[in-house]
Amino acid sequence: MVTELKEDKFSEFVSSNSIVLVDFSATWCGPCKMQGKILEGIEAEYGDKIAVAKVDVDESPNIAREFNIYAVPSLVLFIKGKLVVFNEESGEKTGEESGEESKELSMESSKLVGVQSEELLKKIIDDLISAAGSK
Repeated sequence: MVTELKEDKFSEFVSSNSIVLVDFSATWCGPCKMQGKILEGIEAEYGDKIAVAKVDVDESPNIAREFNIYAVPSLVLFIKGKLVVFNEESGEKTGEESGEESKELSMESSKLVGVQSEELLKKIIDDLISAAGSK
């Protein structure tokens, strides 16, 4: 079962588990309900390797503010108590019409915004489990 976190237990929960996936959501949010179902499946499959938690942004606004959560659902991951930052490189080309060479755009983010697929989350979790095991 996904753990519901309040502000008073957040830090303790994140620091006491090796890998933590936190779902910032709201009860009124339809996409959050979809993400919640996906996370229940993830938790059932990886429950012994990761901890999955949910934070209601309306009930815990200080935590949402701390992690710059402006849209729900948003997912944040921690490994050994430290925030995971994603560095994604895309092959998106810019300036094609002006004849400029294509540029690779990179983006760093500490959160995944919007509903995330089970497949993507499994890939990320598998990578984090490998990284946690190698440290």
